[in-house]
Amino acid sequence: MPTPGSGEDRTKLVLGRIKHRRGRISFTYTLTLLENAFELMYPWAIGIAINGMIAGTPHLLIPLVAIWFAHIITGGFRQLYDTRLFSRLYADIATDIVVLQRKSEEDVSGISARVEMAEEVTEFFETDMPVIFATAVSLFGSLALLFLYDVWAGLIMMSLLLPVSVINIIMGRRALRMNTSLNSQWEKQVDVITTGKRRASWLHFGRLAQWRIRLSDIDVASWTLTELLTLGATILVLIRVASIPGALTGDIFASLVYVLRIQSSFDQIPGMVQQGGRLIDIRRRIKSL
Repeated sequence: MPTPGSGEDRTKLVLGRIKHRRGRISFTYTLTLLENAFELMYPWAIGIAINGMIAGTPHLLIPLVAIWFAHIITGGFRQLYDTRLFSRLYADIATDIVVLQRKSEEDVSGISARVEMAEEVTEFFETDMPVIFATAVSLFGSLALLFLYDVWAGLIMMSLLLPVSVINIIMGRRALRMNTSLNSQWEKQVDVITTGKRRASWLHFGRLAQWRIRLSDIDVASWTLTELLTLGATILVLIRVASIPGALTGDIFASLVYVLRIQSSFDQIPGMVQQGGRLIDIRRRIKSL
């Protein structure tokens, strides 16, 4: 491969490794979406099974067994495929970063930090992207199915989307600024270790700890505000579902599980926002190769 002259060209070289595997990455994400679809169907299938057992029709267990079996097969294959795909992707990206920056006579400390950052980029595609898919499918799929069970319950939970979005946008902007400071400090680590001086090491790791604590505080603030909102909405849904005349036990169970899945999806958002901010800053640094 030729060595590009500009930072933008070098970024394209690194990101080209990802584009080269876009077909295989798309395939594994398709499997991920299929897995999430199976998981989304569990409460529905369990609800049907509960209603069937109460009514004396145990054959209604069949949908649950079929969905569960299909999920096991899909999930097992996807995990085997993922490990091989993304491990090789990281090896290629890390090699590009080392070779390109050594040719540019970059210091070893910066190269080492960026190689570790490249691992985070790979982990994002392998781990965080599936979590994003799972969260989106769980959140919006659960909302849609909740509407099928009861419109009012669906409206109550849907009303949380706007305030939760605003909370995470505000916190995400703060997290991006802090991740920039954290990564800048991180790039100095090899130099600090090389000198071996106590005070320099104490200052370096103390600053890293400080930025991580601040990032954690942002995560906790987002989570706490979201949980308070979700608590109020869940109580309203419980009151609503319990008051529906003639509601079947399995339907009530499924409705409440979908409410809990929505709540669980909201819990995932602050972490994803923080990771997104970290990756934005990492991309800027790779661009500066």
